[in-house]
Amino acid sequence: MNAKHLPACLLLILCMLTFLPPLGAQTSPRDFLGHEVGTDGKLADYTQILEYFRLLDKETDRMQLLEIGKTVQGRPLVMAVISSPANLKNADHYRDIARKLRDARDLSREDALKLAQTGRTILMITCSLHATEIGASQMSMELAWRLTTGQTPFSSQEVMDNVILLVVPTINPDGVQMVTDWYRKHRGTLYDGGRMPWLYHPYAGHDNNRDWFMGNLPETRALMRVLFHDWIPQIHIDEHQMGSSGARLFIPPFKDPPTGPVHPLVWRGIAICGSHMAYRLEEEGRSGVVHGRSFTGWWIGACDDTSWLHNSVGILSEMASVQIATPVYVDPGEISDDYYQKSMQFPHPWRGGWWRLRDIVDYELTLSFGLIEAASLYRQSFLMNFYRMCRDAVDGQRESEVTAFLIPEVQHDEPTARRMLRILQLGGVEVHRTTADSQTGRRLVPAGTWVINMNQPYQPYAQALLERQRYPDMRQYPGGPPIPPYDNAGWTLPLQMGVECIPVEGRFAAEMEKISEVLEPRVRMPEKTGWAVLKGGENAAHQAVFALMDSGVSVRRKIEAGDKEGKQAVECGDFVVSLNPKSRQEIDKLQQELGFSLRSGDGELPAGLVKLRFPRIGVYQSWNANMDEGWTRYMLDDAGIRYQTLHNKQISSSERKNGLNTDFDIIVLPSEDPHLVVKGEPAPDSPWKRYYSALPPGYQGGIGKQGVEALQKFVREGGHLVCLNRASELVLKEFTPPVRNILQGLKRDEFFCPMSILGVEVDIEHALGLGMRKKAAVVFSDSPAFSTWIPREPWQRRVVVRYPEREILESGWLLGESHLARKAALVDLKFGKGRIVLFGFRPQSRAQSHGTYKFLFNAFLRSAWERDKKT
Repeated sequence: MNAKHLPACLLLILCMLTFLPPLGAQTSPRDFLGHEVGTDGKLADYTQILEYFRLLDKETDRMQLLEIGKTVQGRPLVMAVISSPANLKNADHYRDIARKLRDARDLSREDALKLAQTGRTILMITCSLHATEIGASQMSMELAWRLTTGQTPFSSQEVMDNVILLVVPTINPDGVQMVTDWYRKHRGTLYDGGRMPWLYHPYAGHDNNRDWFMGNLPETRALMRVLFHDWIPQIHIDEHQMGSSGARLFIPPFKDPPTGPVHPLVWRGIAICGSHMAYRLEEEGRSGVVHGRSFTGWWIGACDDTSWLHNSVGILSEMASVQIATPVYVDPGEISDDYYQKSMQFPHPWRGGWWRLRDIVDYELTLSFGLIEAASLYRQSFLMNFYRMCRDAVDGQRESEVTAFLIPEVQHDEPTARRMLRILQLGGVEVHRTTADSQTGRRLVPAGTWVINMNQPYQPYAQALLERQRYPDMRQYPGGPPIPPYDNAGWTLPLQMGVECIPVEGRFAAEMEKISEVLEPRVRMPEKTGWAVLKGGENAAHQAVFALMDSGVSVRRKIEAGDKEGKQAVECGDFVVSLNPKSRQEIDKLQQELGFSLRSGDGELPAGLVKLRFPRIGVYQSWNANMDEGWTRYMLDDAGIRYQTLHNKQISSSERKNGLNTDFDIIVLPSEDPHLVVKGEPAPDSPWKRYYSALPPGYQGGIGKQGVEALQKFVREGGHLVCLNRASELVLKEFTPPVRNILQGLKRDEFFCPMSILGVEVDIEHALGLGMRKKAAVVFSDSPAFSTWIPREPWQRRVVVRYPEREILESGWLLGESHLARKAALVDLKFGKGRIVLFGFRPQSRAQSHGTYKFLFNAFLRSAWERDKKT
């Protein structure tokens, strides 16, 4: 080449490079979908979202798509890992750095600093956990495409070399598919953008964001493994939506109160990220961004805030909603003064107008890019401070004086105690077990005791779950009404599950071993044994009993108190199974799976036994997407108990010759406003009335007067009706029993108890109290409390569970305790030939309150044995 032509050639090459298409993925969401993401009235369903991410995975070396689990309905749950090609190639190395910084014990500050200097910030973005809050799932496609093609407001190559981004397009694929299908079906009709008549998660609906310590749902478990075991992100944002007529977007900092065990560096990290996102949003002129309102620093067991207790920066964003994908117009007069006037929390109000799905997408793109940029800018600080927080936890730098929690091996319900330990391990908690007897203070600690030490990286999480909460007494003004929490005020896991858990203050030393997996012990029946005894105090034994009856094995139960002496003693509430080859085989299989206790007996069967039969159970499901109904189904499915779902027409139908008694022994009404059950909509004076949009024909109304009469007939003729929590008010109104709700009409400054755990006294000789202890803890959540009186025919009443005279609060917040003193929390009513069971609490609350499951199990079993006695 002639030297004089060299500059021109170089200029030509430079121009060609300048106009080359960006590296990475070539197919945009617009090209794939045929429309821009966020177009009015247009949604990508989960099938399309999944297909698009799979396409990106093939097209770019800047993203890897991983399947991290399956949903309830069997769909793949995926996560996109986005970063530089070099980072993706060495992802295991960077995950190992995060793990070393987390484990902290044998890591000096100098070594930690070296790891922080070479490590990468791992940032997770989770989208559309609540499926009707669908904007983030749509946004995720454009976010991934822009990151992999370099179309970002920052230097993509530089930033993504500092950050490994985990994007979960939706944690609720089943719900996103349901919502999209429903929206498309009713687009352009009277029901455009309206609610579905069923839950947008098959079991939990909105409560899938309260499952993040229990891990009941497969989607939750999959993400918990990513968050606390496999990837250990230092920052996690969960992107949500809220109402339409206030702020356009909430991002942290949060408002008071804070959760005690959370490290101060978590709150500071949240503030840095929130400020950076807000700065970028303001740069782009995105108005209506607020912080420090509505959403608190009090842990509620949600997706984002569980990260706080794992020393990670957990962030919640809440966008103003549209009607799924249909725009809304907000008149300026519909915006409250709080969201119309400027303040330091809200410096740039939005003044009203049209609000569209694309607005949600744009805001979420900006805040997501802003967070990614912050993760890059403060990379070394985030990594080093993650180490520091974990090191402080390991070194015992905390406010609490508790150094360990002891969980005795011998428990009233040992399988449930072991289940609780596995739940703790799912959240990354270290579990130890003593290998020799030891002493702490005056307490003997036997070998085999489970120990949760407080000198471990996730100490804040372990402490928050095991200690008792005391929500701060926050008032609107001194001496005024209380300010309600955002959700629950108390959640203490051992209380909910009925597990004895002992806090230890001061130094605790014992010989112990770390347990990687809590297994169920194997128990085999001796060959020469006539019958087996299953302990009535264990949930697993009840589960086994239903399975045994389902397989045709005969089971009996001791329902009368008797002689407890001797090796063959059978306690009131225990189950007895005569052994033969089939029953022995079934028991052996179930014991291996469930871990229930087994004792043996020989000779004559004990006295006071009643033969059991699998009850015919109906569970009412309204068209109002009731979460308590979903959790009731979950509890039954988890326990392997067959049931039939009943809708309005099946309750009120006059086609059955003998009414509901033909097909059912017992019907359960989950907790629900009685007006919703009967009418299908809130009462005219209800504050929720304005939020209820009409449903299409076929899903309108409730059980009606005819349905109430059908339930009355069902009970009079021998059926059993179980009313959970608020559903009890239907019986109080429609059946006029010798019971009233003594809390009705009380003002908030007279009585107030947000979702909390209260102590109760149990009649353990009553059929509903079999297998329980005399003292228990129940979940009070918008609950009634009952006063009874001497009844007249055809009524009889028996109080099974009542509140003590004083010191009722176990965990949470309670004002006006005297209103509960000695009042009933569970009443058993005899009405005609049948029974009505009124619960003043949630015995299956969010499938967390295992300690009160037996009340429901007992009600099911009794309905069949009493029915059989009559026939």
